[in-house]
Amino acid sequence: MTGSEREQCHEPVDQATRAEMLEAYEYRCQACGRCGPEAGGLATLHVHHIERDPDGMGEHDAANLTVLCRACHSWQHQQTPVDDVPIEVTEADQTELLRQDMEILKTVVEIGPATTGAIAGALSIDLSPWAVRERLWVLMGLDNLVAGRETQIVDQDAKTGEWGVPEQIALSARGRVPSDPGELLQRIEDEYVRRALDRGCDRDAVAAVLDVSERATFYKHKRACAFDVPLDAIDRRGGRPVEDSDDQRAGAASEPDERAGGDVQQQLDVVADGAGASTDSHGEEDCNSESSEVGSGGGSNGGQVITDNEAVRKELRRAISALQEVDSAL
Repeated sequence: MTGSEREQCHEPVDQATRAEMLEAYEYRCQACGRCGPEAGGLATLHVHHIERDPDGMGEHDAANLTVLCRACHSWQHQQTPVDDVPIEVTEADQTELLRQDMEILKTVVEIGPATTGAIAGALSIDLSPWAVRERLWVLMGLDNLVAGRETQIVDQDAKTGEWGVPEQIALSARGRVPSDPGELLQRIEDEYVRRALDRGCDRDAVAAVLDVSERATFYKHKRACAFDVPLDAIDRRGGRPVEDSDDQRAGAASEPDERAGGDVQQQLDVVADGAGASTDSHGEEDCNSESSEVGSGGGSNGGQVITDNEAVRKELRRAISALQEVDSAL
């Protein structure tokens, strides 16, 4: 594209077209929903070209125009092109990614390993650490979300909680059994949500079973794809491994969990075929929890978890019991 062509590409629409577009879109930003003064708001509205060189229409045709507020318009023009990311991102990958993910990925490559806060602070766009963390889960779990992607492009360090590309991470959090009881419960619940949704279970039913919001099922699924906790390594029947000096006492304590966990896997198969679901109480976790930043267990006991924590056992039994209700009321 020549210099003159580039200048023509950035020519603004005329005042008449601008007025028509603002009226057509009811003086509302099509990205964030903020309104201009004509609709009772305070936003300064711009008319934005969707494509610089559209096929089959003129640059200033109404079909190639939209309305954005000043902040969203600026953000649109600051997006990192896929070609600027030093990691190959396929068209299939892009179906799971948002525009800001390109800049997040580029930033991870440039400053990683880094904390969520550091990555958020290095972005040109205003995203909270929680929003960045959720997108990092998607990037970390992309190989579990996109058919045909065989390699992981982002990872988290199990000890430090820092994010980076796989070669920057000394101890991957992927596929590890957390030693922290609360994180263990979270990962198991996440993985059951993932398996239920992947098997075709109704999202509303899964949310009702766990007593969480529908949105919570989305980020639980993303987090499960990212960390890929090996339930079979915890126990082949879905129960929780216990190491204890009193083997007999430990076996007796874990037996109910093992039976329940084995049943859950069968129940998920039933639901995928259209059988029922109901509800049980299991409080919704705080979506702003920092627990995902905690290392996923780099202790010397490897895949083993901490011993004899009755409170966690009760929580696990309650979560598994709730999931067993999946076949009873759909």
